[in-house]
Order: sequence, then structure tokens, then C-alpha cells
Amino acid sequence: MTSHAVRVLAEEAASHNLPAPAWAFAVSALAIFALLLAFTWAFRGNAQKHTLDSQRNDHHSTELAHAHGGTMHDQSEH
Repeated sequence: MTSHAVRVLAEEAASHNLPAPAWAFAVSALAIFALLLAFTWAFRGNAQKHTLDSQRNDHHSTELAHAHGGTMHDQSEH
């Protein structure tokens, strides 16, 4: 009885066709990932744009770096 049920389920699964060829799924996935990459790339650096100058750690503020325990290549420390 179980082999009959498996055979019936296998025939039902084989009769379902995909709505598009297999390569179309790969191309659409690649296009979606490319769009997501472009969207992410468009917002690069936004956090730095909206940070106050006094809070920005852009390697020009040595006091801020020293306050956080780092060094910013001061000439006096070499």
C-alpha cells in the first residue's frame, strides 16, 4: 500500500510544471541581488554625513581618538 501511495505522489509531483524555465529563476535572482546591491551602495556614507563634526571619527580629530584609547599618528609620540 505504501508503494502505491509513493507512486501516486510521485506522479502528481512530476505533473507540476514550473512557471518559467530554470535559467529564468537564476537570472531573476541575479537581477534582484544586483538591485539590492545598487540600493545599498546608494546609501553608503550616510551615517558619516549626518554625524556632528564634534562626534566624527574621520582621522582628523586626535582628541576624539585619544579619548577612545586610540592614536592618530601624532608626530609628537614617535
